[in-house]
Amino acid sequence: MSKILITGAGTGFGRLLAFSLARRGHRVHASVELTSQVGALRRDAEQQGVDLEIFRLDITSPLDRAHALREKYDILVNNAGIGEGGSLADMPDEVLRRQFEVNLFGTVALTRDYLHARRDAGPTRVIFISSIAGIVTLPFGGAYCGSKHALESVAQSLHQEFAERDVTIATINPGPYQTNFNDLIMEGPRYWKSEKDLFDYSDLKFPLPQYKADQDIETMADITLDPTSRFRNILPRDLEEKIREQEKDVWNW
Repeated sequence: MSKILITGAGTGFGRLLAFSLARRGHRVHASVELTSQVGALRRDAEQQGVDLEIFRLDITSPLDRAHALREKYDILVNNAGIGEGGSLADMPDEVLRRQFEVNLFGTVALTRDYLHARRDAGPTRVIFISSIAGIVTLPFGGAYCGSKHALESVAQSLHQEFAERDVTIATINPGPYQTNFNDLIMEGPRYWKSEKDLFDYSDLKFPLPQYKADQDIETMADITLDPTSRFRNILPRDLEEKIREQEKDVWNW
């Protein structure tokens, strides 16, 4: 039985993964960004008959990180993330910076603090819930994709640096799933758009078909628990070859 910290567990993959791992008998500490999400997740867990330790953790807050890491965890699942669409030619600085603060800097800070807390503590595992957006890029997704591309580099560097230690690093790169996250990203410009914009965002929608939200959650749980997994894990699996081809195509632009 492992003790696992999952960030961003209030919704989406974090929530589904927390339930899956708890059902398997693991001690899951499910953190949420907002205090208001604590009660809702507790009710959901009670209704589903799973035991979760639920608390607030804003990964950009040093105080919250320190509080969370008073506990000792075998596995850290970096799932917390945000996204807003729109062209970088129009996007306000604060919107761009916030995405990097959460998706990159906050995630790196928590991971750093966790690895220090686990020094000489035995087998340690870190999972980064990244995205196919960390490998390929979509129009009007430059800010989110940029933050995830940066996170991929961070994860890969740590994977190489800890290769000779009892620490394993892996990424999970979900494609488009119906967690509502993708659709909300494309609603971002409605909060900051102006008459000076170079692009019209009135019809901006997520451009890809989406898979059922929970169809690969058990695979995500398997990867989380398996220290011998591949470093990069694209889901659904059948997307991998397509992503490889898209990466090759970039060289011909």
